[in-house]
Amino acid sequence: MTTGTNYIGLWRPGTGVQWWVTGWSYNDFKAKDKEYFDQGLRLTCLRVNDGKYTGVWRPGSGAQWWVTDLSYDDFKAKDKEHFNQGLRLVDIEVHDGKYTGVWRPGSGAQWWVTDLSYNDFKAKDKEHFDQGLRLTCLRVNDGKYTGVWRPGSGAQWWVTGWSYNDFKAKDKEYFDQGLRLVDIEVHDGKYTGVWRSGSGDQWWVTGYDYEMFISRDQGYLDNGLRLFKVFPYKSSCDSQCLNQVVMPTGNYNYQISGDTTVYRWPNVDSEGTERFVRLSALLFNDAPFTLPFSDTAVKRRGPWLYSPKNWHHAIDYSRDDGGTFKVLAAAPGKVIFIGWDNWSGNTMVLSHDVNGVTDAFRTVYMHLHDGPMQDCEASWSKTVPSLSEPRLSQFKSYLATTGCPLNGTRNPQAKYWGTDVHKIDHSLLGKYVAAGEHIAWAGNTAAGGCGCTSDESSWTWGGGSNTHLHIFFCRRDLTNNEWYFIDPYGIYGPPNCYPANVTDPITTPCARYPIAWKGGKPTFA
Repeated sequence: MTTGTNYIGLWRPGTGVQWWVTGWSYNDFKAKDKEYFDQGLRLTCLRVNDGKYTGVWRPGSGAQWWVTDLSYDDFKAKDKEHFNQGLRLVDIEVHDGKYTGVWRPGSGAQWWVTDLSYNDFKAKDKEHFDQGLRLTCLRVNDGKYTGVWRPGSGAQWWVTGWSYNDFKAKDKEYFDQGLRLVDIEVHDGKYTGVWRSGSGDQWWVTGYDYEMFISRDQGYLDNGLRLFKVFPYKSSCDSQCLNQVVMPTGNYNYQISGDTTVYRWPNVDSEGTERFVRLSALLFNDAPFTLPFSDTAVKRRGPWLYSPKNWHHAIDYSRDDGGTFKVLAAAPGKVIFIGWDNWSGNTMVLSHDVNGVTDAFRTVYMHLHDGPMQDCEASWSKTVPSLSEPRLSQFKSYLATTGCPLNGTRNPQAKYWGTDVHKIDHSLLGKYVAAGEHIAWAGNTAAGGCGCTSDESSWTWGGGSNTHLHIFFCRRDLTNNEWYFIDPYGIYGPPNCYPANVTDPITTPCARYPIAWKGGKPTFA
């Protein structure tokens, strides 16, 4: 396992530009800092983890100095030198006995301590508070405390070693009392924070991967907030399971043949080259879904990605023996589409009202059987004209080999085409169905379902049945009423990032987005 990185971020009201970077080498970071300094920006937050640098720059003037990887004695001497030059310590951290710090112009007293126990630090904080100083920076490493105090007035509170829920509740309590968070970090799931008197908005997040974090930051920036503190920390999730919601190039929007709705990949229409996750589509509180089948032999296959960097945006379910199985409604809903999609074959769409929101989610069921003769005819009359080489020749060969030639006697093989029993009840269109109600049969219809085509001209079809259910889970983003693909597992990764078995609970830390399965785990209706 390659350890991933998660982020805590704190935003406060601000104006002007803001830039931040993370995961940079010392030399690259130093060069970037000089570039920003020459542009009138100053470093306000600096973190170093495993030799990688994270920093935030904001508009400023005057001197700025920062150091890293100094011993205690060298750091203390450097601080004294900068203090005598009219600079004050604004950020500090310590790892493995090595110190990192940032100094900016300032006046008045400044005190800092390091390597204190909780009780000694608490006593020192009270002493400084009584002297008219306030804690501005707090770091905790291996039960040892480091802090910086500067002149100030008004209330001040700090906590450490708190769970997320307790910390969140305490933050709300202090916010309501007119205090604002000025420092935050997490170690081993325990939170440390400092509050000072303040006003205006404040927002903080935790447990975000980089992709998620930059999207949140962009949204806050557009709403007049600026990144105040950022704290990267080791994730319990493998790095290959993170940062894979948005494709780095290309796009994936799907419009079903004969339907007007476009289902979209969850990307914000971004400026320039950087792409952002559409968090307004992926962050929700609803969990309406159960598994779209009850056959215990069915297994989960390709989820959000078939493999790293190979996007799917859906989930495939199939049996090891390639047999068909009953497809069930994944939630109560109205059948709003039944038809043939040129790429995915027989398709049904259900609309789901959830918690008072009409048409809040949709499920799209693809590659379904609808009787062998009907499916054979649709393959030739609808899908074949839509294809180009090499897939056109590949699909024609598949049709002829499986008993569905263009000319002559057609005898579609049940292994590939099902039987007359495996049909869709078209009278369901426009009707409401219950969760778990039988709506169709899994199949392998059209070029996208047969497993018989490839963009590689040298590729040959292996001759096995590709019977499976391809299902899109989609949510309507109420900010623009467009439809976006979601992962009901909340993982948005390749197969190895998901629980092994189809009904296993989703306890992985890789589920950093909301889980849309009813009860928090995939279950049979």
